[in-house]
Amino acid sequence: MSKFVAFKTLAEMPELPVSEARMSWNKTGSWRSSTPAHRGKLPPCNFNCPAGEDIRGYLDLMKRGKVAEAFNLLTEKNPLPAVCGRVCYHPCQTDCNRQSFDTELQIRSVERLIGDWGISKAYRPELPPVGPHKVAVIGAGPAGLAAAHYLRQRRVSVTLFDENEKPGGILEYGIPSYRLDKDTLKAELDRVLDGVEFKPQKRLGRDMELRDLAGYDAIFLATGAHKSKKMFVSGEDTKGVESGLGFLKRINSGENIDLNGKQVAVVGGGNTACDVARSACRLGGQVTVLYRRTENEMPAFAEEIEEMKAEPIDLEFLVAPFKIESTGNRLKLSCHRMELGEPDEDGRRRPVVVEGNDFDMTVDQVFAAIGEDPDISFAGGLVYNADWTLDLSGVEDNLRDKLFIGGDILPQPRTVPHAVASGRMAAEQIDAFLKGVPFEPAARVTEVAGAEDVNFAYFSRLNAARRAHLRDELKSSSDISAAADEANRCLSCGVCFECDNCYNFCPDLAVVRTPGGYRANLDYCKGCGICAKECPSGTLGMQGGRAV
Repeated sequence: MSKFVAFKTLAEMPELPVSEARMSWNKTGSWRSSTPAHRGKLPPCNFNCPAGEDIRGYLDLMKRGKVAEAFNLLTEKNPLPAVCGRVCYHPCQTDCNRQSFDTELQIRSVERLIGDWGISKAYRPELPPVGPHKVAVIGAGPAGLAAAHYLRQRRVSVTLFDENEKPGGILEYGIPSYRLDKDTLKAELDRVLDGVEFKPQKRLGRDMELRDLAGYDAIFLATGAHKSKKMFVSGEDTKGVESGLGFLKRINSGENIDLNGKQVAVVGGGNTACDVARSACRLGGQVTVLYRRTENEMPAFAEEIEEMKAEPIDLEFLVAPFKIESTGNRLKLSCHRMELGEPDEDGRRRPVVVEGNDFDMTVDQVFAAIGEDPDISFAGGLVYNADWTLDLSGVEDNLRDKLFIGGDILPQPRTVPHAVASGRMAAEQIDAFLKGVPFEPAARVTEVAGAEDVNFAYFSRLNAARRAHLRDELKSSSDISAAADEANRCLSCGVCFECDNCYNFCPDLAVVRTPGGYRANLDYCKGCGICAKECPSGTLGMQGGRAV
């Protein structure tokens, strides 16, 4: 171990060679064989967000206590943070690089807390005055809400039509209140629809036709997918058999439904089936979920499945009903036992009937929840092609060019954030159409920063005990400081957060601070790579050659 030496007086110090001359004449950059370069990689959370949120950006603002700025940045892409913070399946967390270090960031909880802050502060950025154009939006679900909101922000006069009494679509009438409470939804929608005219109980094909909207400068059709798929089971029209979506809508409309002590069968394995099963259980039903494949093939999100399994609900896998009969006041389900065969067109193994293993079960209620399809029969002239794209050739000439379509009508994943993104994109397209300019979507960085890009030495590891309680704590917290604390765990993957490491560690003082971050003075940079090695977030890399 080296000995510490202390000089008590100047006389004790040895002579040292010191030069007072400037060395700026010695442009050592000519020695360089590689050059530091900002790689511009996308954080995996941003990349995986269906709504296109700048998650890394608003987490960085939360770190610095800039809550209003974080709210504004978040709602640039998603006007429903308090809603999505509760119901989104959070793919942003799936590939969070922090998992390689301790545990992923609880991004959905941070989004919820930011959204709740906006509600608690009644925070509403000032709207611009309305311009000369007016647009009709049909369907007040997530896509229609987003389109209406962003069009109004672009000075467009918007009228929003919906067949229901309240706006929200699936948010109001499909998602159970234990997942999305009505007070939060109403408060968020009041802000989202600020400046938008809402016309309820106006169903296209019943109360109006497309041609009735010819006076609008553009029309956005976003009526969702609310037509429950048929089971193609003998007797599925028997009394006591109901669609899962219809059941959820009755609950959310305030109808008093009593399932106390009743045997309930839910057919399906998606998110709707999970919501139906859990709702029926809360109404006193003794619930059994029947799914024709195994748990591994269930299309429901993993979190939904786990939460359903935590409740007193029976799950019967590799079972498919083929006949329903009324027996007095009850129903008899005749079911096949199944086994998994070869993969189908979706890549999941196809269920195959096991001959000679049929069985019957007696229940009081059956809910069919095997999926939903869009219903465009009410929109005259619209038909689907074989690939589920829409053929508009049958739409009247004076409407066709100004008709835009989005949300779950299109062949896209049927989730709230996907619908929001579709509505926002439609608003951007319609805005360009009204201005008579080509629509040019923003270019997107596609190279994603991985865990190998992050220098974990600069971050503190979360201890195991704290990690175990983190998720539940954030879920139950209403304190915005909890969101700020969680945001401080962000690694800022692939994005410079101006930590000054490159500036402080450069042995040649070749790193220059700029208003936008840093740049290398290539007259003096020798290409040693220290700046890239000490970059915590993997923003800097080295590339061959003498120029960037």
